[in-house]
Amino acid sequence: MSVAIQQRAARTKQIILWAAASEFDEGGYERTSLSRIGARAKVTTGAVVFHFATKAELAEAVRQRSRTVTREAVQWAAFDVSGAVRKLMAVTRTLIALFETDEVVRAGERLARELKPQSDPGEECPWRREVARLSRAVEAEGLLSPGADAATLAALVSYVVSGVELAMRRTPPPADEPWLGEAGSLCGAAQVQLERIWALLLPVLGGPVPAAAL
Repeated sequence: MSVAIQQRAARTKQIILWAAASEFDEGGYERTSLSRIGARAKVTTGAVVFHFATKAELAEAVRQRSRTVTREAVQWAAFDVSGAVRKLMAVTRTLIALFETDEVVRAGERLARELKPQSDPGEECPWRREVARLSRAVEAEGLLSPGADAATLAALVSYVVSGVELAMRRTPPPADEPWLGEAGSLCGAAQVQLERIWALLLPVLGGPVPAAAL
């Protein structure tokens, strides 16, 4: 096989992967078909199957790509600031920005909810692993209120991130409605929602939270 053919095949495979991510993001696993992915990628279903034998294989490829992008993003987010609280906040901001801008990451998050979790510990969700690590660091720095622990903080932050991501998928209410919708969920831009939640959570941290973290 010539280099030109190999390059064309690699480009086609990437186009199919991005088309699959868009379909999974919009419709979920069950409503997505190989024919829909092919139509979105502007290739035949046969071409899709040539590169990815099954829908499950395509979904796993999207999840793998999502994990890679997310892992790199949260590592850089945590590296770029000092202090466990600020690192934890930076990671959540980075995640919400990814959910807002990256279809592959959004699709990976949706597929993680809809499909059975991987049995391989190495395939654990990278952002949840980072949140757990930073929550332990917050505890080690003595910044938790009496009676609180790292596991609870990690669970709370994970629920916040997942909740904001789910809220992003809902149709926003009319502009003249109050900021709390009928379902009791925050409205407005995802980053704004996140900052409001952090403003509520920071006082729970019992130690001297740096002003720069606010």
